[in-house]
Amino acid sequence: MKCTAAGNCPSTGRPGKFGRGRRHLLGACLAVCLALLCSCGELRPLPAAIEPQGYTAIDYQGMLHPRRAGLQAGQMVRVQAYFWQFLDYDPAMVRNYLSLVRHPLGWPRLRWFAVYGSEEMKGYYDLAALDASRLHLYNLKRLDRIVLYGQLSSLGPGFYLHVHHVDKMVED
Repeated sequence: MKCTAAGNCPSTGRPGKFGRGRRHLLGACLAVCLALLCSCGELRPLPAAIEPQGYTAIDYQGMLHPRRAGLQAGQMVRVQAYFWQFLDYDPAMVRNYLSLVRHPLGWPRLRWFAVYGSEEMKGYYDLAALDASRLHLYNLKRLDRIVLYGQLSSLGPGFYLHVHHVDKMVED
């Protein structure tokens, strides 16, 4: 006996090959759509002016573990760190490529960089991003002590720090 167009087999009432295939395809499509929606990063516009008092001071450990520190997406923060380098690799490849679908023009303009929490190079963090158009404003060298002013933004299940401004700290 042949299965009906709806995919049910008339003799058993259970789905035939056609019905199962359709359900698997539908499930796969839903999973892909859900992954795209959940994994996309936010790309918010830069503020017109940087007001340092408008940024909440957090400790470096809070940046490494923002959920534990009670931080949320959209929060404006400032944190002290030690610059390491601009990255030649993509620190969150899958999440970043999914974000590219959502922000095809703005996302590739982000320049990712890494920082440490101390001069002893403890607490590596490579999810800081700066707009490439602002790179010329900062002459950062390895282990420069800096203050990052930025906004925590969603990147799939986690956050990245979208940096608005960088200040070098002057050593006493």
